[in-house]
Amino acid sequence: MTRDNYEMNNRLSRGGSLFGGDPQTQLRTALRTNDYATFKKLVGYGAVDLEYVYPYPDYKTCLELAISEPNKKDFVKLLLQHEVQVNNINETHGAAPIHFAVETGNIDALALLLEDDRIDVNVKCKGNTALLMAIKQIQDLDDDRERELAVYEDMVELLVKAGCNANAPDQRGVTPVYSAAKQGLERVITYILDYSKDPVNLDSYKDIRGKTARYYLQEAFPHLVARFDSNSETAEIVDADKLFSYLSRHEEDNFIRDFNRLVKKNEHRTVLSANNGMNTLLQQATDKGFEKVVLNLLNNGADPNATCSGNSVRPVAIACQNGYSRILKMFIDHESTLFDSVNSESLLQITIKGMRTGSKSHQIDFQSCLDMLLKNPKINTDVNHKDVKDNTALHYAARNGDPDTVLDLLRNGACIGLRNKFDEPPLADISAKTLETYLDECITTNGERPSDDDYEIHIKYSFLVYPNNSLENELSKIPLMDKSNNNVDKEFDAILAPETEALLYMTRNEELRPLLKHPVITSFLYLKWQRISCLFYANITFYFLLWLCLMLYIIFGYGVDRQQPKSIETLNILTHIGTSIGLILLIFRELFQLLVSPTRYLQSIENWMEIALIFVTAWIVCYDSAPESTKQQLSAVAILLSSAEFVLLIGQFPTLSTYIVMLKTVSWNFFKFLLWYCILIIAFALSFYSLFREDVKDEEQTAPNPNPAPEDEEEDFFKDPGSSLFKTIVMLTGEFDASSIKFSTFPITSHIIFIVFVFMIPIVLFNLLNGLAVSDTQEIRADAELVGHISRVKLISYFESVLIGKSYTKPMRCWSWFPQYIQDLQFITPKTLCMKPFATRISLFPHFLPKYRIIVKPNQDNRFDIPHPEPGKYGDDYEDIEGGKCCFERCQANRLDRKIVKNAKVVIGKKTYISEFDEIKDKLSHCERKIESIESTLKKVLQNLENKY
Repeated sequence: MTRDNYEMNNRLSRGGSLFGGDPQTQLRTALRTNDYATFKKLVGYGAVDLEYVYPYPDYKTCLELAISEPNKKDFVKLLLQHEVQVNNINETHGAAPIHFAVETGNIDALALLLEDDRIDVNVKCKGNTALLMAIKQIQDLDDDRERELAVYEDMVELLVKAGCNANAPDQRGVTPVYSAAKQGLERVITYILDYSKDPVNLDSYKDIRGKTARYYLQEAFPHLVARFDSNSETAEIVDADKLFSYLSRHEEDNFIRDFNRLVKKNEHRTVLSANNGMNTLLQQATDKGFEKVVLNLLNNGADPNATCSGNSVRPVAIACQNGYSRILKMFIDHESTLFDSVNSESLLQITIKGMRTGSKSHQIDFQSCLDMLLKNPKINTDVNHKDVKDNTALHYAARNGDPDTVLDLLRNGACIGLRNKFDEPPLADISAKTLETYLDECITTNGERPSDDDYEIHIKYSFLVYPNNSLENELSKIPLMDKSNNNVDKEFDAILAPETEALLYMTRNEELRPLLKHPVITSFLYLKWQRISCLFYANITFYFLLWLCLMLYIIFGYGVDRQQPKSIETLNILTHIGTSIGLILLIFRELFQLLVSPTRYLQSIENWMEIALIFVTAWIVCYDSAPESTKQQLSAVAILLSSAEFVLLIGQFPTLSTYIVMLKTVSWNFFKFLLWYCILIIAFALSFYSLFREDVKDEEQTAPNPNPAPEDEEEDFFKDPGSSLFKTIVMLTGEFDASSIKFSTFPITSHIIFIVFVFMIPIVLFNLLNGLAVSDTQEIRADAELVGHISRVKLISYFESVLIGKSYTKPMRCWSWFPQYIQDLQFITPKTLCMKPFATRISLFPHFLPKYRIIVKPNQDNRFDIPHPEPGKYGDDYEDIEGGKCCFERCQANRLDRKIVKNAKVVIGKKTYISEFDEIKDKLSHCERKIESIESTLKKVLQNLENKY
């Protein structure tokens, strides 16, 4: 490093207190504070990037900032000396530096730009050249118009002298002469006459009303028309501007005529690459829907992927957005067309977002566009592609309320569970009827008669397959078992994705919840349960042993000081050791769950119960010298916590889940009801305290009775508010013990309040709670099957969140206040602890069901087969996983539940009936059309006969 550079860096760091530590920020600050010395040093020492685009609120380069502000002539000159880009179009503003100078009326900056040999004076901003923009700016002048008018007239003179094209129109066919004549700017028109290098044609371009520049010039300055005519050439010039004007006026035939003239002269290459600042010829022709123009351009060498700075959307995406199916077919047939995403959106998403209902144009056919995008092998559309908001095509189709498009996407492999950045899956907008229709389509047969032995029912699950779990999309690119590959971690993540998140969302959606009983979903849950059951049984066996050891140790050993038989002492030692080992394993289990998925772990009340159980059990096991009273309390708490947890764990069995749901539902509803009703209970408790408490002064004045009666020794439950509330809660159950209540102090008031309490609380409230319990219980029993499916979904989803480590479950509202990185926090991931075998253990996709379906044979004891992938296509991992079944699964036959098969047959029968009904309906419609045709023919014959006679 040279000494100058070293000193410069020191000055930059010392200047941080004034301008900020970032040299780019210092450069902008120096520019805005007119600190030319610092600005020159920063530029001269190369400490900054002169092409850097500053973020919000500027979105401009340093040159564009200097041009946009007054009195920055020296700064602009310095930047031009360092050869900054002068023709680049700003992506945010769609303008070049020359346009910024005209827009702000900075004539000094404009003069410096025009002196630069690299400047392109005809570059366009939103269809306007700098000359046309300067003339249009005049019509917007209000304050100090005379002074500013002179400035803009001088700018026009500079631009015309610099060679700016005086014939270049905007998108509407407005030329500089047209705009100047319409505004009555004679001086501007004179400059164009005197200094334009090319002859000015007054008739080449027309506005949308068909008016030319000659029309307005004849009205405003008729004496100038002759000068223009004398300077113009007779030969008509065909250039890009004229072709653009044809497109803007919808003169398709004129465009083709003049363009073909250029093709014959072999002068069309420059026109094909030209743009008007907003579009290329192909982009604009596609947007207008000019099929003949698009075909002509493509056949004569137009680049189907070319864009411009003002419009970065490729022509094929424009065709999709407008639903021009014929034009899309032209691009598909062109060998050079790219079908990649445009601005992070796939062509499929663009098509669905652009759908318009009720369109009668013969050109617009969105359905044909969708069919080509989904079925053409040349395009290879990713139906689950996500845009910048993580929305898929299915998200947009569902929001459009278009069931046909939703069904098309689902049939082509769209996943219903992918969530966007707002944590919403497509299921949020898909109607239950549409989803049920698709689920019915997922059940098919092999065409044999139902009574045949080889009759098969095929059930498909592709709508639940996440892109990460797709063998075709991920694992075929990277060998799964290639340990030498550097992308092993990436490959490992590729197979880790939850499979029941979509079903978990359905459990929370009242409209979709009944679909959980559909045989497609119940069979999927059945298969998932087979994969996860061995882990579940291992977990419940472990907890049962821990609970048993803890109970025996508390009953026979903990807190028992008397001498016990040797057999009991031996049992106490064994149970103490068993409890200690179980406690250690329990701690590891809960710690692992917490570190893998903290958000979901802390949202569960059962997990908080287990945390409390860990602390209580640890105290019992490790601190045997505690006081007897402490041991008694710890024992009581440990027995209740461990037993409650054991009951909840047993309740996760599908057959017992209904009863646990009853318990939870009734308890929660009681709690919610009493939460606001407790105000009345507290009011009665305080009323009883006020009425029945003993007066302290009276007690002091009254001498103590040396021989108290036995009834005087009874405890006074109304001596303080706490005791009064406890007594009132006991009385709520009907245990009044009215004889112990002293009504004599205030006999009338106390009796009235007590009677009101008896009526409102024990009679009304208690019976109301019983009624709520009965109602909830009956409702749960009425749909016990659905309750069982919901419980199974929640259990499987929880296992996935622990063993896979990813969960797309929406956090509770209390978590929504935390930053996103806290909500998504993971201290460890499954791959950190080599959890891949467990993750693949509970997953169906991609290895257990490589083709995402099963084949059920109802007439062969409901056995099901799994279609295998092509031999050797995905390596040997499929074989490894299937051969690695646990002993429990080896004892199970691959049979589907009889009830699921029966429901699948019902769906097939319903589909067969509907298809037969549709067939009859089609035949009747055909007969109706024939009758109508015969009727119309007879009418024509009768009319001819009447006319003849």
